[in-house]
Amino acid sequence: MSRLNHLIATALLAASTAPAIAGPKAWTALNASRTYTAIPVTSDDTVNPLRGYYRWQNQELVPQSAPSKDAYRRYYWKDLEATEGQYNFSPILNDLAAAKSQGRKFAFRVRMMAGYDDNLVYAPAYIVNNANCQVGCGFWADTDATVPGQTFIPDWNDPWLQQRSRALLSELAAALGPNNPDIAWIDVGMYGQYGEWAVRSSAYTNPPAGITAATNASKREFAKMHFDAFPNQQHVMFTPYSNKDGLTYGLLEQTITSRPVGIRADCLSRYGYFDQWTNRPSEWAAFAGQWQKAPVVSEFCPFTSGDPQNNPATARQQAAAFHITLFSNGNFETSRPDAERWGALTAAEQNDLLMMARESGYRYAVASTTVNLTSGGALTLTATLRNDGSAPAYETWLVKAELVNSSGAIVWSGQTSANLKALLGGGASASYQSNWTLPALPAGDYTLRLAARDTSASPRAPLKWSINERATDGTLAVATLHRR
Repeated sequence: MSRLNHLIATALLAASTAPAIAGPKAWTALNASRTYTAIPVTSDDTVNPLRGYYRWQNQELVPQSAPSKDAYRRYYWKDLEATEGQYNFSPILNDLAAAKSQGRKFAFRVRMMAGYDDNLVYAPAYIVNNANCQVGCGFWADTDATVPGQTFIPDWNDPWLQQRSRALLSELAAALGPNNPDIAWIDVGMYGQYGEWAVRSSAYTNPPAGITAATNASKREFAKMHFDAFPNQQHVMFTPYSNKDGLTYGLLEQTITSRPVGIRADCLSRYGYFDQWTNRPSEWAAFAGQWQKAPVVSEFCPFTSGDPQNNPATARQQAAAFHITLFSNGNFETSRPDAERWGALTAAEQNDLLMMARESGYRYAVASTTVNLTSGGALTLTATLRNDGSAPAYETWLVKAELVNSSGAIVWSGQTSANLKALLGGGASASYQSNWTLPALPAGDYTLRLAARDTSASPRAPLKWSINERATDGTLAVATLHRR
């Protein structure tokens, strides 16, 4: 064999045994569209944050598919500051820690007064008849001649009483820490019976000289001290018509809080309670749209099964009319032990309470998605989202596209242009298109999913889409992407 032929044969043999050189890694092109099935409202027991039933005073009496994501308690001033300047916030801090350990956020109210004619003072003992008071910082009144006992009525207009109230809230804010992400909302309290911004007119039938009912300026000061202490938390204010000026200040005029102030609507289920506003539609108009940007939080007035007017059906009608988002999970059928109260209701009453929560608040559904992926990794995701509820979300949820590998780890995420707060409810929908270039990932299959994420410093679990196709954790797989 000539030397030339030998070299050629050697080269051919080497070529036949050398490993093949792999081509460049690439994504498998994909063009896929899917539609999804919304859970019917009649059976939608999805539990999400800041909607539906919240844990009320350590009670959850209406059965749910999962524990509530929000817990609520309230406290008396005397239990937080027994001696002037000596604070004990452990009751609040312990309840906050317990809620967090249970996967909940925490809401609260501080009160200076409780009910009537119980002969008790709920402000600290050092307040009463203190030398700094103008007229004793309060007085005793018989607000109901048919009930034994008297009621201590704080002098809401006393400057020193207001100063000490402000100091309490400032110290509490320092104890909780600035911008605490574990706080769901704060009831603007302190003023009024139970801190609920109303006092019986009979309390002022014969007050001491120098004491009058709270002025609008004083009411505004009690609201302002909350806003100054907690400027970046979500607040809600009580709705009685007598508090119209306070609502005007808190909801429409003040510029202290970074979040719009919401509404606290008590006496849910009491027939005629909301007539104080529905009979004054022109005055309610100023506040009627507040639900579009801040929550309406409610609490029942106790009702008894079988009452023809004060009942769950009334509550359900009120919730729909006023876009109420959150409901206390307790304080009904109060004549019975807690373990019996739900079972004591009729089937129709139970259904009204279940349906009220299903119909209220946000119910976000992914209606459809389209995924386009090029071999070079250019990804386009179009998603149509819909809110079948009666109100939007009030916390900031960012809708993200996420790639999950076979081990369940998120290896890439991209923020979509979706804005859940813009979908106010009633079936409002919008389509959002987002574009990314995927990174160079190892070969394999990846699940592309949609997840609504809480981006706060103490993030909640993903928001659960109200669709049948969602995963257990609430996210939605929209396609499988393959990289070779």
